[in-house]
Amino acid sequence: MRSNTYYEILGVAPHVSSGQIQAAYRFTRSLYSGEATPTYGLLSAEERAQMLALVEEAYAALSNPNVRRDYDTHLAAQGVRTNPPLEPVQPSSSSDTVSARAAPTRPAVGLDRLQGEGPPETMRVPELVNGAVLRALRESRHLTIEQIAALSKVGSRFLKALEEDQHQTLPGRVFARGFLIEYARAIHVPEAEIVDRYLRHWTGK
Repeated sequence: MRSNTYYEILGVAPHVSSGQIQAAYRFTRSLYSGEATPTYGLLSAEERAQMLALVEEAYAALSNPNVRRDYDTHLAAQGVRTNPPLEPVQPSSSSDTVSARAAPTRPAVGLDRLQGEGPPETMRVPELVNGAVLRALRESRHLTIEQIAALSKVGSRFLKALEEDQHQTLPGRVFARGFLIEYARAIHVPEAEIVDRYLRHWTGK
């Protein structure tokens, strides 16, 4: 069995919908195709080609319902827990639709501050960056993990792994670079500094 599952390569959980698979593919591909300039400068051409090949392979498998079903069966046989994909559910009655429309929505405080008032002042990055520092920087922006996930399009479980220094649970160093770049963008800190200083203490794959 490969060291990273296709779900890990795309940065999603096994139960996500096909729409989320497609969104994750577009985002992950952009990290290694030259569309994400900071990532482009941090990786060699060979590393980008390897990552793109893995991303394309993962998407080819997970975007095909039959192949994905067979792949999930294979993972289950290997002891990897999977659940049926969560596809969008249509309201079953008009009352459901009315309730959904009536429910007010407002952005969280931190998200509103970052999106509604323009980018905040860039924070200074300490020389030592670990999970606790990431958490402190995030909290100084009054943002939750879920809000960072919404801003960065990186799964909250990967963001938590970064903040808890659980490097072995991340899909690999190259993917961690991409996650850190998006994390830094979301909280408006220098991306290269976050990546370099966090990865100095990398203990994962």
